[in-house]
Amino acid sequence: MAQIIRIRLKAFDHEIIDQSTRKIVETVARTNATVRGPIPLPTDKHRYTVIRGPHIDKDSREHF
Repeated sequence: MAQIIRIRLKAFDHEIIDQSTRKIVETVARTNATVRGPIPLPTDKHRYTVIRGPHIDKDSREHF
């Protein structure tokens, strides 16, 4: 039975993920194992809602 390793990386900077992925692929290639990927996953976009005014009017909001 073949052993499978799945690695999921998260970072705020895409360059760090690219460097880490390259290092992992090079290490796996040195062990003569097969590599499938890297497969880019969809990016998460977080939307934050803030009330505009400091006192009332909860209906008035901004999204960031």
